[in-house]
Formats: sequence, C-alpha cells, structure tokens
Amino acid sequence: MKRTAIILTRELNRGAAANVAAILMGQAARLHPELYDVAPIMDTDDHQHASIRFSVVALEANSSEQLANYVAKVRGEYPDLTSCVFAKEGQALNNAFDAYKMIVSSRTTASLVPVGVIVTGDDSAVRAATKKFSVLK
Repeated sequence: MKRTAIILTRELNRGAAANVAAILMGQAARLHPELYDVAPIMDTDDHQHASIRFSVVALEANSSEQLANYVAKVRGEYPDLTSCVFAKEGQALNNAFDAYKMIVSSRTTASLVPVGVIVTGDDSAVRAATKKFSVLK
C-alpha cells in the first residue's frame, strides 16, 4: 500500500499552498501512474470523480530551511521513497518553464527556497519519514 505526503511551508497563503500542492501532486502522478486508477469513477448522475487509489496527506513545515534539510534526510535515510521539491523561485515565474529549468538546474536545493516537498512510497515508510510534521491547517 502506498501513501503520499505533501509538506508545505507555513508561510504560504492558502491559494499558494493549494497551487504548490497541485504542482507536486501532478509530478508524483507522472512518476507513479499507479496513484490514480486508469478508469474513471462515475456517480449515478454521470459526474466523474477523482480516482485516487492511495492516501494523500497535507502536512506543514516551519520553514524552507526545514524542507531543504528534510529532503537531504529522506534521500539518505529512506532511499526507497520518491521525493520532489518545488521552490519559491518557481512561484515567481508564469509559463516560463525554460527559465525555471535553468534556475533550478544551476543551483543546489539548499540555495533555493523550497516551499513544498512531496514524498511517495510505502505507507509505513512515508509515515515514519514525515512523523515530525503536523497536519496542514
């Protein structure tokens, strides 16, 4: 059984937090297509519903520095988990993928300002790796 945790910095307003969570979830779905069922789920009114197959939790971090440190820790202590970062630098760009790619690929995680991290993998490993974070409020 899989689990996904989206960890966002406390400084994000609700709209920005939702945007970063959506970006990270989209990337997780590309990396792990099994997160969603292929067939749509339809209700009796013929409305389609999300076909997410595994639990997703939204958590909060105290700061970008905590997220940067966390990413390094996850890679070292939980190598079977997949993680992905989104940085503040990406928030400032609007439909400027090439600029975003250039900025990120020329810097270290610690020199960027991470505002969100997504972690996907075995349920118990994700729980263990994220236990220090609180539920997003």
